[in-house]
Amino acid sequence: MNNNNNDFTRISRNIKELGSLLSKKIDEKQIPTVFSRNTEIHSSFFHCIGEALSKDEEAAQKIVAQWAEKIIQIITHSGGQVHSSFFLGHLYKKAIIDCIEEDIIHHPIPSNHLIGMIKKVDALIYYASTFFTTHSQKLLENDLNNFNQDTLEKRITLQELKDLKKALNEATILAITDKNDNITYANDKFCQITKYPLPELIGKNHRDLLNSGFHDKAFLDDILIAIREGRVWKGEIRNKAKDGSYFWVDTTIVPFLNNNGETYQHISIQHDITEQKEAQDMLYKTEKLAMVGELAAGIAHEIRNPLTTIRGFIQILDHFSEENKYLYSKTILDEIDRINFIISEFMVFAKPHASYFCECNIIEIIKKVHNLLSPEAFLKNIDISLNISQNDIFIYGEKNQLTQVFLNMIKNSIEALPNGGDIEISIITKDNQVVISIKDNGIGMTLEQIEKLGEPFYTTKDTGNGLGLMVSYKIIEKHKGKINVESAPFKGTTFHINFPFLNKSE
Repeated sequence: MNNNNNDFTRISRNIKELGSLLSKKIDEKQIPTVFSRNTEIHSSFFHCIGEALSKDEEAAQKIVAQWAEKIIQIITHSGGQVHSSFFLGHLYKKAIIDCIEEDIIHHPIPSNHLIGMIKKVDALIYYASTFFTTHSQKLLENDLNNFNQDTLEKRITLQELKDLKKALNEATILAITDKNDNITYANDKFCQITKYPLPELIGKNHRDLLNSGFHDKAFLDDILIAIREGRVWKGEIRNKAKDGSYFWVDTTIVPFLNNNGETYQHISIQHDITEQKEAQDMLYKTEKLAMVGELAAGIAHEIRNPLTTIRGFIQILDHFSEENKYLYSKTILDEIDRINFIISEFMVFAKPHASYFCECNIIEIIKKVHNLLSPEAFLKNIDISLNISQNDIFIYGEKNQLTQVFLNMIKNSIEALPNGGDIEISIITKDNQVVISIKDNGIGMTLEQIEKLGEPFYTTKDTGNGLGLMVSYKIIEKHKGKINVESAPFKGTTFHINFPFLNKSE
């Protein structure tokens, strides 16, 4: 623990001391901007990260929040506009990692310290970026609301329309499409992110041209239905550019209605969130890698038992009659099948997967997680019971991410039982919701601890980093789910996780 603290302290000091040099490297990239104090901002960010990196999770978040709010205030008071693209997270991250690499050449550190350090840097940069994205979206929403109110009170002039168009073009990725979803206008930012020149966009069907294949037909149909019904649609979309690369956009689609209440065109206002999504995916993979390592010990123990049985039978096989040899050969084959099953269950979770949403049988996922964690629970004198009355309950989601959620949740319950105990997992359907409850009779938590669950770097464990629950909360939110926690000190904890029920008969 002391060595880990020393590594963090040394690298934190280096980042602060080299802030000016790192800032100059970023300035050399010649990123276009409307604000003149770039070097000062970059340098202050590196000082902020250097300060936060050596602190605990709550203090680190506070330092980053104070920096972001101060920078937004400076830009606003200077007459500038805060765009989500203003925060150069990808360049900051590269500069910091370069600094860390330079340090470990002279001061080697354990791999787990390095992974923890990079995870913390990732989380802090992502946390800082959220302030700029949120501020930019609020400004745009205020502008649109003010615009709608003004048009009711007075006739807008051509100059005002021109100014509004300019503001939207500067701040957003903008496109206008007709009632058939054919593009009639696209701004420069739209052309840049899609890598299509304007002539190749005009008249083309937006959905067909940029479809990445990531979203299923039902998702895309829901967007079209909302537009035709005159409803504003908001969400995240992955599109495909002309060169085959993929990008994510946070999208608001506003339909325009004629006098008959029919949609005749709609405007798409977007922000590039590709870096944020990549950072999230990296965090998912890092946390999953740590989980695989922890599972391996339990899996090894579970495999050792049938291997011992097989070895014993092979040693004495020659001493039995042909009839008994057949019986013992069957036992050996059964044990080999058992090993194969254990390894298969482990590999389903461990190997890389593409992220695709589909129909998921939540019962099947819970049973697989139960099989993976039973060896570890057995070693720690913990009984995991399943209280499930149905064979199939379906939700719409990503199987591997859901597996990761329940592995995290149940492992937390196991770790809350240092002296052994019981964990009960139950699944019910109620009011078009699937409710998964994970209950343990462990050490429990205070109300203050419950309120902080899901925050980066907050943990109630001596060796934890809080990222497992943070990732789980984000995955649950991505699946339109909710989580509720009941707990009290020394009275155990129950996690209730709700997902929308998928009725396959409809």
